[in-house]
Formats: sequence, C-alpha cells, structure tokens
Amino acid sequence: MQETPPIHPPLVLASGSSYRADVLREFGINVVIDPPDVDERALDPLLADNGPDLLAVQLARLKARDVAARHPGSWVLAADQVALLERGGSVEMLTKQAKEFDAVAQLVRMSGTVHHLVGGLVLMEADSGRFVSGTDVHLVRMRDFSRQEALSYVQRFTPHDTAGSYRIEDSELMAPGQGLVLEVVGESPTGVLGMPIPLLRRLLGRAQAEWLGRPTL
Repeated sequence: MQETPPIHPPLVLASGSSYRADVLREFGINVVIDPPDVDERALDPLLADNGPDLLAVQLARLKARDVAARHPGSWVLAADQVALLERGGSVEMLTKQAKEFDAVAQLVRMSGTVHHLVGGLVLMEADSGRFVSGTDVHLVRMRDFSRQEALSYVQRFTPHDTAGSYRIEDSELMAPGQGLVLEVVGESPTGVLGMPIPLLRRLLGRAQAEWLGRPTL
C-alpha cells in the first residue's frame, strides 16, 4: 500500500460525513472534524454553465473557506460529490432524499441505467486561503430492478443521507444476481465513498512541495 505523505500542519475535515472520516482513519490519516455551515445545494444552478467537475470543486472550496476561518495554522480538507444520471436525453442531478417515497422513486429512475459520480476535493491552507484541488470520476452501472426491490433496500438500509439514495458499502448492494449495482468503474472505491484517497495523496504531495518546499513522494 502506498504511503500517505506525512502531514505536519493539523488537518481539519470540513465535513459532517462519518463515511469520509472513516475512510481517512482507515488509511491512517487523523483529522479534526468540523462540519461547514453551507447550503450544499446553493450552487446547483451553476451545473449547466460550469459542468460537474468545476461545480464539485466549487462546492468543496465553499466548505473549506467556511471552516478555514475557525482553524488558523491548519490545512482544511473538503469534498463534495455531484451525481448525474443521463436518461432520455436529459441530465438529472441525483440528490439526498430524506423521505422514503422520494428515495424509492429516485432509485426506480436509476434502474437499468448508468450514472456518474464526480467528486471534487480541495485542500486549503487556512491562513492564506491558497488551495490545491482535483476531481475524481466514477461510473456506476445499475441492474434492472423493481420498485419493490428498491423499497426493500431503502427500508432496510435507510440511505437518506447520500446522493442517489444508496451506499456502495451496504451489504448485498453488489451481491451477484440480487444487488442493485452491477459495476463500479473508477480509480479507487474510496472515491465512491466521497473521499478518494489516491487523489488526496496527490494533493498532499503538491501542497507540501508548493507550501512547505518539500519534495513530493
């Protein structure tokens, strides 16, 4: 396993997501958690003009700037994910659905389709506001499934806190013959969870080289 560059300034995670924090801990990256106070849907109207890659980075930067003000001397890590479903010639943004009916309806629209998860990652130096950023893209292919199967999944796992109304880490989601997801294509499964570790390693290397004058690994 490739080592993550050592982080000397304190690293603050601008997120309330337990999934992102768990991924970082699994890879030995310790963070202080400080959820940002921003409207995650505030920039949705910019999708058509800016595209999903730029929108994901803009959302992550918005979160980082909010948290950076409270943590001088730190580096702030923020992430956001834009989920897009192309269907019938139109593009739909997949979002978090708090109600069971809406979560099931969203999943049913995804049956037998392919959607893209575009993750934006921003690492910001709190004192100066300078930052490095990057994007991570995954393709997720869903099998054909019924409304009853979607309802059963939502009732069992209550995925109301994730865009697309599913969690890739839920048991049975990719089980052969019965899971809702057929295939995930991308650099690392951590990207689907919203914290792409390979991209983070690259950003940490860049930040240490540019901000601290240290060579990248």
